[in-house]
Amino acid sequence: MQFTTLIPAYKPKYLVELLASLRHQTVKPARIIISDDSPDQAFVAALAAGTPLRQAVPDLNIEVVPGPRTGAYDNFRALLRRFGGQTELFHFLLDDDIAYPAFYERHLAAHQQGRPQCVISRRWTALESGQPVRDLPVPAAVATHPQRMLALDVKLLFAHTAGVSANWLGELSNASFHADMAPLLDDPQLDGISFAGLEDLGAFLNAALRAPLGYINEHLGYFRTSASQNSADPMGRPMKLAHLAYVALTMAGRRLGQLEPAAAQANLARLCPLIAERYGAQADMAELCAVMPGLAAGSAEAEAQFLALWHVYSGAAARRPLPLQP
Repeated sequence: MQFTTLIPAYKPKYLVELLASLRHQTVKPARIIISDDSPDQAFVAALAAGTPLRQAVPDLNIEVVPGPRTGAYDNFRALLRRFGGQTELFHFLLDDDIAYPAFYERHLAAHQQGRPQCVISRRWTALESGQPVRDLPVPAAVATHPQRMLALDVKLLFAHTAGVSANWLGELSNASFHADMAPLLDDPQLDGISFAGLEDLGAFLNAALRAPLGYINEHLGYFRTSASQNSADPMGRPMKLAHLAYVALTMAGRRLGQLEPAAAQANLARLCPLIAERYGAQADMAELCAVMPGLAAGSAEAEAQFLALWHVYSGAAARRPLPLQP
């Protein structure tokens, strides 16, 4: 089994650190594909044949291609098409995150046990300098488990993530997938309900519907924080999408029988008033916020209204296949 590393690139600031983390892997990826979505094609220029940086990493099989430059998730989708299932496993590594040297070695071992569709390892949250400063609030039963490799059941995952509007699993950078998952990551939806805004958590739950999720109880990388990230702007569209995607995942989990109706409704009763309070004065959220009281009260009519509005607001209604890259 081999890995392809997929890098949706935009910020060249950390490129040297990124390549160093890949070069020092105890098990190196067979392929590395960088899709350059930066305005000036900085990654293409820095890694052109004969450049000092390219010559410094002769042991890495790197392919650099121009990105679609039509939005961040389109860059992920373009990478999935370029990947084309040419290795059995793949890993998205965001351009500002770092994988520790044993990342691929430990993920490979987990993929060889029980054949999960997705394996997740713990990661630190770090300052922009790379200094780890905090952990995710992993449930105590998982964090203190004596085994370092776990298989997590889908109902447990729904109950402790979508069912309580929490993501303690992390992001795509600390997860690896079987190649069979590529089409599902290209289409972020569950039971026809988009989870745009929480593409990472939605992908993990989608994988867990197919096989128990592999979980490595070791910190094998870090998520770098900075003032330029989406989470730094609570009124930005990415944060609005994330809030609404928890509503969507709660509904999808209930429809799929992975969340008990009472638990799903209890989560909506907690979450919907918060969304209305936080975003009620935002013009682009007015219609969605208007249905939040009905959702909190369990109205079937409000749910239908939300799903129709969400289909448009999430971008699912306008989603089109990406053109194939040459």
